[in-house]
Amino acid sequence: MYLTITLELIMTLYANGFEMMREVAHHASFTKAAIALGVSGAAVSRQVKTLEERLGLVLFHRTTRTVVVTEAGKQLIDTLNRGDDEVSHLLEQLAEGQERPSGRLKINAPMAFGERFLIGPIADYARLYPDVIVDAEFNDKRVHLIEEGYDLVIRIGALEDSGLIAKRLCDFPLYLCASPSFIERYGMPNSPDDLRTLPAVIYTNLASGSVFNYRSEDAKHGSINLKAAIYANSTGMLMESAVQGIGFAQLPYFVCRQHLEDGRLIKLLPKYESMPERSIYAIYPDKRFLPLKVRKLIDMLSDRLGKDMDISAPTTP
Repeated sequence: MYLTITLELIMTLYANGFEMMREVAHHASFTKAAIALGVSGAAVSRQVKTLEERLGLVLFHRTTRTVVVTEAGKQLIDTLNRGDDEVSHLLEQLAEGQERPSGRLKINAPMAFGERFLIGPIADYARLYPDVIVDAEFNDKRVHLIEEGYDLVIRIGALEDSGLIAKRLCDFPLYLCASPSFIERYGMPNSPDDLRTLPAVIYTNLASGSVFNYRSEDAKHGSINLKAAIYANSTGMLMESAVQGIGFAQLPYFVCRQHLEDGRLIKLLPKYESMPERSIYAIYPDKRFLPLKVRKLIDMLSDRLGKDMDISAPTTP
């Protein structure tokens, strides 16, 4: 959709939407903006929504905790403050962004996953869409997508904030792993109950990281609370602690595969599956008017990760 911008439309934006948009951005709250303007919160929300629909843009990201003005919203407010002459050009640029990917794209992903699986797709994306400036961060901290201004975040495990949108990209299994030195010291566990007293290295970025949920060969389900030796928010530290024999760990297959193959780690309880399989999600703030630059990257990741056989464990003959 390409917008034809006229002076009449610009004046309509001023009369019906700009003042409310500016107040919401200033107060970071629809309620406070309504109080400042002396109108109802519903009226402010309705006017801003109408403005967004007219432009085909998201001007604010909303969650249960906060309201944050988007990059497009900031640009529009700054330009409107400078005068009418620049507004037409800006809105045409923003409209073109819905036809051709452009602008800045800020993304975040877990370190081990990003380095293993995202470098190639991101490089290909940058070649395909040179008008997009990609700002990629790989780390294991839990970022606040909206508050910190990310367009897209890749996460492992369940989505906690229901105000965000999640698209599942692929699934992977978790393996219980320990080093040969750990097994030599504590013995090989034969059942989940044997894990209760053994030291574990626990990944804090998974909501259920301190619990081993499992399914046995005869399809019986159960769970065991793990005894923590170390808590870590980095898969690299998690794996290295397991290799050093500090504790056993639940590790994504794509992280521990090479160590299992070369014998630095050994899979524990092979007759028990860790349940459920974990998923990789693309998280973004708003499904309304999803910017083309974001949608194109999500589509590329969904296609590429779904075909990458290193993510899933090998099938057992």
